Amino acid sequence: MKTVFVDTNVLVSGIFFDGPEAELLDTRGIRLITAEVCERELEEVSIRKADAFGVSEEGALEILEGALVDIDVVPEEKYEKRYDEAVELVGKGSDAEVLACALIVEPDYFVTGDKDFHTEEVREMVDVVETTDVLET
Repeated sequence: MKTVFVDTNVLVSGIFFDGPEAELLDTRGIRLITAEVCERELEEVSIRKADAFGVSEEGALEILEGALVDIDVVPEEKYEKRYDEAVELVGKGSDAEVLACALIVEPDYFVTGDKDFHTEEVREMVDVVETTDVLET
């Protein structure tokens, strides 16, 4: 079974909109993984943009609860030891936490729309791809 690490932007798009990201999140036969930091960001974005998504804040949180059932969330303490290494590649902050988690998980694919991860240096460490790349395989 292929392991697919999904970043916050993929989760937001896949949960609240139709399209390739929604298709990816509904794909069977793959293991979806994300970082605890992505789960926190997802919650924050969902509450902040609930109106734009056409739901109440409470409705957004209910949607998230159901959507995250099939996604393994890696706790921060599991990937914090790779944070400094990730900082060297993407700078400090949540991107470094996300990358640190991906480095620990060693997924078959790291799916993100965040261009900060689509660099040669990061791709040497983990297979960073777009959603459609995974769907095509």
